[in-house]
Amino acid sequence: MKLVNATSNYESMVVLSSNCTDEELKDIASKYAQQLKKLGALSISVISRGCRDFAYKTKFAKMGYFVEIYFNSSPKVLPIYQTKLKLDKDIIRSSIINLDKS
Repeated sequence: MKLVNATSNYESMVVLSSNCTDEELKDIASKYAQQLKKLGALSISVISRGCRDFAYKTKFAKMGYFVEIYFNSSPKVLPIYQTKLKLDKDIIRSSIINLDKS
């Protein structure tokens, strides 16, 4: 049985609007890395996967910038982080995966 305060490794995939410039892309990725740090996350790594076409049109977009954020944190951080992602108008889609369970 895991303790509630135990930490796990997570991967967050964030898809940003293709209307963002390279500078805005870096700022947004940096902003979320800083927010995770403020929430107590450790070992934060941000990887930009570039602009890619979608298999189908999503929220009136045909393409988007894919950014992966790897971090280690308590499960209590996830709802707060996920809410921040959902409220951002530049984010088309996001997901958080627990890497320790796979």
